[in-house]
Amino acid sequence: MKETPYPAGATVYREGDASDCAYVIAEGEIEVVRAAGETAVPLAILRAGQIFGEVGIIRNRPRSTTTRAVSDATLVVITREDFDKAFGGDNSLALTILRMLCERLSDVTQKVFEGQVHAETVAASAVTEIRLMPGSPAVESQIGRDGILIETLPFRVGRRAVAGDAGSRTDAELLLRTTKPYEMAPEHFIIESRDGALYLRDLGSVLGTLVNGVRVASFEQNDSVPLKPGINHVVAGGIDSSITFNLVIETA
Repeated sequence: MKETPYPAGATVYREGDASDCAYVIAEGEIEVVRAAGETAVPLAILRAGQIFGEVGIIRNRPRSTTTRAVSDATLVVITREDFDKAFGGDNSLALTILRMLCERLSDVTQKVFEGQVHAETVAASAVTEIRLMPGSPAVESQIGRDGILIETLPFRVGRRAVAGDAGSRTDAELLLRTTKPYEMAPEHFIIESRDGALYLRDLGSVLGTLVNGVRVASFEQNDSVPLKPGINHVVAGGIDSSITFNLVIETA
């Protein structure tokens, strides 16, 4: 195994490439995306200690995603040969079982991905109630178990300013307390009505916002995403952020 540096923005591998290596992140962050037509849909942000690229080796299939460095990263490269040796060779029982499980997981992941890409959007005129519910203990402790009934749009969410902090000092409708390292920007995202539909738009935060598994941010192709009827899962910040919500949209 050897360590290889990847500067910010560099592609590690592309969808369709041969699966010849797995990687362990020693330093930095790696983004995983998948193509949906001409759009690249963000799936995850991986950080130090996490492994990726192993599924393609196990399934003996080309890459199903594209990965790229979000920041300067150092990756430990594991060749296919070394990876196979860890399981006692190509024909080991452990590798056979793992390959079967990966096939099943891949099928489920594809169905979830297709559901995200083709999710039904909600017409603003059909909405009867919008409620922002907590998705984590960190949020529930501040907005309560019953959440917040949103009666007027737009509705902005951000980080409350504390002593010595440049948090939001605006009239955002919801300001939350967070501690360093801050997962939430002073003005993080906004829920708004646009073109007859409801959207969630990221307000230029450093880490972006995950909406139903899709990352929206100023550094992505889109900084907003249409919302769907029912429950929309929202994460402010990285994939491991403790600031999570369930945005419930009820329709007639």
